[in-house]
Amino acid sequence: MSSTFSNRSICRRTLLRGTGAALALPLLNAMHPAIADSSSMVPPKRFAWVYVPNGVVQEAFHPTSAGRDWQMTPTLAPLARFREQLNVFTGLDREFRGGTGVHAQAGCCWLTSSPHTEALDGGFPVNTSLDQMIAGHIGQDTLLPSLELSCNDHTNQKETKYFETISWYGPGYAANVQKNPRDVFDRLFGKPDPRFHSVLDAVLEDARRLERSLGASDRSKLGEYFDSVRDVEKQIQKAESHSKSNPNPPAARPEGKPDDRGQYIRLMTELITLAFKQDLTRVATLVIDPERWDTPRMYHGLFDSPQNHHVLTHTKGDEARESLKQIDRFHVSQFAHFLRQLNDVEEGNGSLLDNCLITYGSGMGNGRVHDYNDLPIVTAGGLSGAISTGHHHIFKRVPVANLWLKIAQASGLKIDSFADSTAAVAI
Repeated sequence: MSSTFSNRSICRRTLLRGTGAALALPLLNAMHPAIADSSSMVPPKRFAWVYVPNGVVQEAFHPTSAGRDWQMTPTLAPLARFREQLNVFTGLDREFRGGTGVHAQAGCCWLTSSPHTEALDGGFPVNTSLDQMIAGHIGQDTLLPSLELSCNDHTNQKETKYFETISWYGPGYAANVQKNPRDVFDRLFGKPDPRFHSVLDAVLEDARRLERSLGASDRSKLGEYFDSVRDVEKQIQKAESHSKSNPNPPAARPEGKPDDRGQYIRLMTELITLAFKQDLTRVATLVIDPERWDTPRMYHGLFDSPQNHHVLTHTKGDEARESLKQIDRFHVSQFAHFLRQLNDVEEGNGSLLDNCLITYGSGMGNGRVHDYNDLPIVTAGGLSGAISTGHHHIFKRVPVANLWLKIAQASGLKIDSFADSTAAVAI
């Protein structure tokens, strides 16, 4: 069979269907007219934000030299492979509004960045967040306008939604996050009949019918896609199996979540990658952990016992500071895994990462003093050439909303201000 589709094309929204399951397809050559080769395809832009709590150890995070001549810092070292696809920012700030918790406001206002004079939700300056503004603009093109995930598996409800919510439909209306990988998987692919062990088994007949009509290139791409779906499904099934075989764990373990902290975070980023890959959504947020919380967390492979991230930020001494640096680097390592997943997916003339803008950061600068200065922020991906990469941008007390405005404009929104912005940053 020819490696190109013959005289007809497949609709971009084609689904493989089975009993209780529906599987969207990755971008295939056959979804374009026969005269169009892969180089003429224009992939969609995708946006994601990954949030970490309690700020960072600043001197280990921020580079010192500006422009393209900047050196990897100890915390950012896991991102070395992607240096030319990154932008690092120093000097982006947000102004705190008194009367609310400093940690709660750091999280809930990170993507709203409303003026400190504005209090639309009790005492909080919360408005529609950047991700939801973009989702409102481009979300009609996908099954899910946006995807909101969290790796907060604490079973105790010590804090309010303001400590763990970064995505808001509007003042007081938080976007509900999904914390269980199984729930996310079922939302993306449906729940097949119990007789089927895998969602791929449920759609197998439809998949075989489609494969017979595809060229060799598309069949190969479809096979790789099925492999990635199955790999994520196996990870979830393994976590569920372990939970059931160990009914009395030393700490409460919600079903379907890996015990290992890194595996849990990586699995959630892989689900976002799948959602982007099959164009189920183009906007996603992931909260690695909520602000403060004060519940010890096990960082597998780093420490022999659970650590309290928030308390460490207020503990004096070199030992505590070194522990914080390890936690910061651990979080960056998980972000690097996310970028590897995106970069490994071929799309258009480059990779899926090339067509994304993935933002990593925190709404707090230095957790020890609770400031909102020098917010740690890194972006990855060039958004289909809309963003120049490979730079360290140093500003002097510039609102972080200036970066959010730039991202909003890059998404296609025709706006000249966002929250308390003064002007879009030049990147």
